[in-house]
Amino acid sequence: MVNAGSRSKSCFTCRERRVKCDLQTPYCQRCTQAGRLCPGYPEPWDVMLRMQNKYAEDKVRTRVQKARIERMEQARREAATLPRAVHITAEVHSWNRFYQDYAIHSGITLFNVLPRFYTSSSSTCFQEALHAVTLISSARQLQQSGLMMRARRHYGEAITALNFALDDTVLTADDSVLVALLLLSLFEMIVPEYFRKDTDFQCHIHFHGALLLLRWRAEQARGSELDESCFIFLSHICLMSMFLDNEPFDVKWLALEKFAAPWIKRPLLEPILSWAVDFKRRARAQVTTSHPPSRIEVIQLIKDGIAISEDLDATAASVKSSSNPDLPSHQQPTAFNNMFEVSTKTTKAIAKSLYHTVRYHVVELVSSLVALVEEGGGTRHEFDYQFDPSMRHMILEQVCKEICAVLEPGNGHNMEQDQTGIAYRAYSIFWPLLVLLFSSSVGKEKRAWAQEKLRFIGEISGLGLATWAAGGKR
Repeated sequence: MVNAGSRSKSCFTCRERRVKCDLQTPYCQRCTQAGRLCPGYPEPWDVMLRMQNKYAEDKVRTRVQKARIERMEQARREAATLPRAVHITAEVHSWNRFYQDYAIHSGITLFNVLPRFYTSSSSTCFQEALHAVTLISSARQLQQSGLMMRARRHYGEAITALNFALDDTVLTADDSVLVALLLLSLFEMIVPEYFRKDTDFQCHIHFHGALLLLRWRAEQARGSELDESCFIFLSHICLMSMFLDNEPFDVKWLALEKFAAPWIKRPLLEPILSWAVDFKRRARAQVTTSHPPSRIEVIQLIKDGIAISEDLDATAASVKSSSNPDLPSHQQPTAFNNMFEVSTKTTKAIAKSLYHTVRYHVVELVSSLVALVEEGGGTRHEFDYQFDPSMRHMILEQVCKEICAVLEPGNGHNMEQDQTGIAYRAYSIFWPLLVLLFSSSVGKEKRAWAQEKLRFIGEISGLGLATWAAGGKR
């Protein structure tokens, strides 16, 4: 049996022979009597060193074992008290941000219905389009190129899934396919480099597709409140485009006017806006005609424009917010061609600013007609109308007031403190801000103010449309 205990004190010969040594010094008698050479005994310090090493080894082993047991106990305690980390994907996190920016209390019906479609049963093209829009919005807000790449990948997958869905009549009839088309339009508005230099926004590439899908759904008796909301949304985009681009016979607008469906139970525009569009067409025809316009017709047109301006002012003043913002959407009052549910003071200010913006466009046209008439001589008393040129500045001040109410809705709160819904607010007042930015009646200080507002809301909301406009593109 191998000795695993203390080091032997025997002489080297006895220890090698594994016999008992008599331990006599200086030489072992057992070796001497047997005629063997006794080499002697180990040094005392060697025996002591072995004993100390063994003691130290035992202490270290004991300490290591104790530390291992303590770590295992601590791990068991932590496992019993702390839950496992929950991994949230970038898509889910971006949707939460997007919901706060666009959907919560937005007043825009199309944005309000998005949470309803955020389910696993929605079409693939909708899910991919929603991921693309939410990720691109977060990517611009957080300035993360990785999210931008993921957004573009989802956009490509959404286009592929959309083409597949449109080849199947069953899939095409799904409501989420229609919403996916409009989400792809929103994607183009968020990415500023997709805008063309001729101000024909890239989002319009999905306009005709959405209109064709609405027509197909109407033919298949698939119309619903969603179709009407989407149609109103498209009408709003085209109305803004028509006034800003100075194109009275915009092709997209003419397509909307010719559109017919069983669920359309009202005119394309509410009366006051319809009058404004008709006035714009007649006024532009008089100003741009190659033949000398009829003086009497122009004077009558000026009177019509002044009357429309007064009606728009009265309509803006009549906008009231709901007394109960928690009522269902269909029970909320609406304004500006039913585009907005006026459930909060913010949406009330948005609607008022849009009516004032259209009024400013009308007054600008009246000013050009007045200049046209007065070039031929005569006085305003002879022309039998009263027009104050300073009215444009007064309207612009009203627009600025409403913009401030939209961007700074709380008492003492500014945009940095209250960013909930900032993206839908920025989108809704984009038209009024553009008027301030590009109008010839606006001074440098007011124009710089509008430019700074657009730049700031573009940064914090991720809305590339605002950033693009703040760069002075026109």
